Amino acid sequence: MVQKKHLTLKDIAKQLGVSTATVSLSINNSPLVAEKTRLLVQQKIKEVGYVYNRRAASLITGKSGMVGLAVHDFTNPYFTEVCASAEKTLSEKGRMSLLCNSYENIEQQERFINALIEHNSDGLLLCPVVGTGMDALQPLLTRGLPTVLVTRDIDGSNMDFVGNDERYSLHLATRHLLSLGHKRIAFVGGHIDAKAAKERRLGYVDAIKLHGLPLDESLMFDCENKSEAAEALLPSVLAMDSPPTAIVGFSDLIALGVLSALIQMGLEPGKDIAVVGCDNIAESNRHYTQLTTINVQKSLIGQMAATFLFQRLADPYMPPQRKIFDSELIIRRSCGAYLKS
Repeated sequence: MVQKKHLTLKDIAKQLGVSTATVSLSINNSPLVAEKTRLLVQQKIKEVGYVYNRRAASLITGKSGMVGLAVHDFTNPYFTEVCASAEKTLSEKGRMSLLCNSYENIEQQERFINALIEHNSDGLLLCPVVGTGMDALQPLLTRGLPTVLVTRDIDGSNMDFVGNDERYSLHLATRHLLSLGHKRIAFVGGHIDAKAAKERRLGYVDAIKLHGLPLDESLMFDCENKSEAAEALLPSVLAMDSPPTAIVGFSDLIALGVLSALIQMGLEPGKDIAVVGCDNIAESNRHYTQLTTINVQKSLIGQMAATFLFQRLADPYMPPQRKIFDSELIIRRSCGAYLKS
């Protein structure tokens, strides 16, 4: 069997009557090439089955065209939406995404960071695991790998950051329940060491205090940010001598677990006990859930994180950028506001 000759950029350029530089720029979607020429080059590439050798190109340009995207829990619908939006923006600019689910494991995160550096990746979008400090970021800083922190900030990192106003989000949720007349409101969920959980808990505390009520710390319950964890916890929450009349979840995942437990216990969400979540994931708006929640602009967070990264690649010495998105209350049946008497 005769092996086909491996096509090169020079071969493609010769067939089209253009320079090799034009072919290379067209492959990388460069704005320096006219749209008509770029489409012509890309059509020819498809016709002849040419495969661009990015590894060889990266040795020359110092760029791999690859961007790392690491979060601590891809199974959380919140991060699914953030990552999907970030990946779309990266793809539109000709970058491929390398995904890492770090499972809240700092060793896993460190291995991924080292792999990105070894493979000469262009940058990293990072939602750091709990416990990530400046020491864990040192390889990124030493290598000068452009990095944008997403959702979870790190004090003193001086890195670009995109996230949600976590404190205000839970303030909104709690204030809504207070406006409905509830005075015993439980806060459930959130990894106590995670910055987002701390901020959301502070938002709950702010609302309670601003309403003139005493803060009852026995109404604050920690649990893993999983529906099943909240579902297992709820019986003990309702077994208090003076149980809450309303529950605000750290996230929609927590609130959905609460709804499931209430139904299993023969209680009706909104009527017997009010429930509010946070994040506005797709599941919260199903007919069988109708969860009152706080809408977090997840797609915009992912899009802006990718945009910040491209800006950092274009100007490595620009001042650090920060973008905190606002959130809004979405009222549905689970809080009881819409139930008929």
